[in-house]
Formats: sequence, structure tokens, C-alpha cells
Amino acid sequence: MKRGRLTKEEQIRRIKLLLIFIYTFRYATRKQLEMFIQVVMNLSFTRWLIDYSFSEGFISAYYEPLFKTKIYYLTYKGKEMICDQAMVEHYYFEKSHAGLNTFIHHNNMIETFMFLKSHLDIKEWVCEWDIRRGKGAGEKIPDGLITLTDGMNVALEVETRYKKLGILRNFVKRYRYDIEKISRYHCVLVVASSRFNYDGLRMRLYNLAPEFCSKAFILADLGMLELGMCFYQGKLIHLEEAIGLLKMGGQGHGQAL
Repeated sequence: MKRGRLTKEEQIRRIKLLLIFIYTFRYATRKQLEMFIQVVMNLSFTRWLIDYSFSEGFISAYYEPLFKTKIYYLTYKGKEMICDQAMVEHYYFEKSHAGLNTFIHHNNMIETFMFLKSHLDIKEWVCEWDIRRGKGAGEKIPDGLITLTDGMNVALEVETRYKKLGILRNFVKRYRYDIEKISRYHCVLVVASSRFNYDGLRMRLYNLAPEFCSKAFILADLGMLELGMCFYQGKLIHLEEAIGLLKMGGQGHGQAL
């Protein structure tokens, strides 16, 4: 998009979009903010929007020496700017949110967000910290809830570490209840951080509950997701086709693995 003089309304709209992105994921690195502006907002020039939001006090930042990067988060003024967001009054940021394990998971969540935005029509994206409001401390919830424009609710699980068989057994049991008993979600999208993790998850999930996992779980790793590919109903197919099959409840064409 070409540079030009912005109207006040357009300037506010852009700032709000950036702030809502940070709110959704609690914090973001500069690189992630730039990627959001380029990929989702479709703007070529990223520096002004980030620097202006910072100078106006909508966002703040600190340098995280462990990762050698700046972490950007919302200020009180930034929260006021997006006061129309349902749960924004509960937003807060602590440096512990950017710890080693959480930082890696957070980065994979944002990568997943960017890739899915390129392939699906997403109406709403709610992250784990927002979903957890009002839930019990031990209650298991997904990493995210994605609502598509057609009303389909997709539970998102981003897996960065190996899970023991007992944990996966409970994982399947919980989602079988959520999907088959109370219709909380239409399906679960499981995104693995690596091909090794993906291969292990696919094999063990399909061994545990082949019929249920085949119809309720969409599996991918980040590399597959970037290309818009996934594993569903025993085949490697495009993500859009998998969503279409879920809507129809039928079979489609794909590459069997």
C-alpha cells in the first residue's frame, strides 16, 4: 500500500488493530508486530505504526536478555483505546508471561495465527488466557478458540513438547465429550511445532481412537500449515477442504499417508 496522508479515523483504526493483536496474544515481539502489519493489515511500512503507538503511550516495551529481543505489551492507555473488547479490563502483562517455555509456545501460537489467517475466513480468535476467565484452576481448556465466519467453532491445540500416552488419552476423552456430548466445538485443530512431534501425535492419536480422531481432529505441523495443508480423515489435504468436509460430514479426495 502506498504512503499517503491518513485520515484521523483510518489512523485510529490501524492503531486499534495493532492493539487488539497484542491484547489477543498478551504480548508480541517487534518482528511479530511487523509481520502482523504486513500479512494481516496488508501494509508495507511497519515502523511508523509501531513507533507512533509506543510514543503515544498505547504500548510499552522492555528488553528480554534471554531472547535478545524487545517485548511489547499494552499500557492502561492502550486498554482504554480498545475498551470495546469484551474482556480487556482483565488484561495484564507480567515478565513471567515471556518465560522460556511460554515464549516458545507463544511464538508458535502467533505463527499458527498468521498461517491460518492466510487460508481461512476467521471471524474471532480467542486465546487461552481469555478463555480461562471464570474457569476452575484444574479445568482443561484449549490454547485457542477460533470461530469461522460461517459459525464453526474450532478448538486449537499447539503442541511444542512430547506428551505421554496417559495425557493424550485424557486429551481424546475430554474432546470426545466436548464435541459429541455437548457440541462445544465442531473439531480440534492440533498443530505440532515440528514434523517429529507431528508424526508422533498422529500415530498415537489414531491408535487411541481412530474413528473419533479421523472425523474430529485436523492435524498439521507448522510447515504444513504454512502451505495450507493438513492431515484429516486419514489423508493429506488442503485445510480449506478439511473444513468443507467437516461441514458436509462426508468424504473427500486427498493424498493417503
